[in-house]
Amino acid sequence: MDPEARRAANLNVLQRLDRRISEILDSSSHVVVYKFDNDTQSWTKKNVEGTMFLFKREVSPKYGFFVMNRLSIDNFIVYLNGNMDLQITTDFIIYRTGEEDIHGIWMYETADRERVGRELVEYVPRWSLFLVPNSGFSLHTLTSFVRVAIARRLNTKT
Repeated sequence: MDPEARRAANLNVLQRLDRRISEILDSSSHVVVYKFDNDTQSWTKKNVEGTMFLFKREVSPKYGFFVMNRLSIDNFIVYLNGNMDLQITTDFIIYRTGEEDIHGIWMYETADRERVGRELVEYVPRWSLFLVPNSGFSLHTLTSFVRVAIARRLNTKT
């Protein structure tokens, strides 16, 4: 199957699960989702492995990602929002959606993790990001995010 036909077929599958998905922005053929356990301070597999799709929607929230689970019938979907913290490390894309809800996404292909990580940084609202040293993001990028965060917070207080 040629890449465009495969992309169209995958979009059709995603739209059966969320009819508001309008476009697949990127994908990674094999990812594993982990959950961080605060009590034991350790990572455990979440029983979710498969192809990950970064997508765009017609309505808010505008972006998200979906893992087509090969291990069970329970797929995994996350909508990107302003309450999400994101961290790109050398091994994982880590995100937090609440005080105790921390997940890590491991990707088989290092190039996929770096590329998809950059795209997630682009699509997650800027004020919610936290970055770590040696993560591949420059001080200029971090400074830009801080400026946007300050501007947005000032605008919401007026």
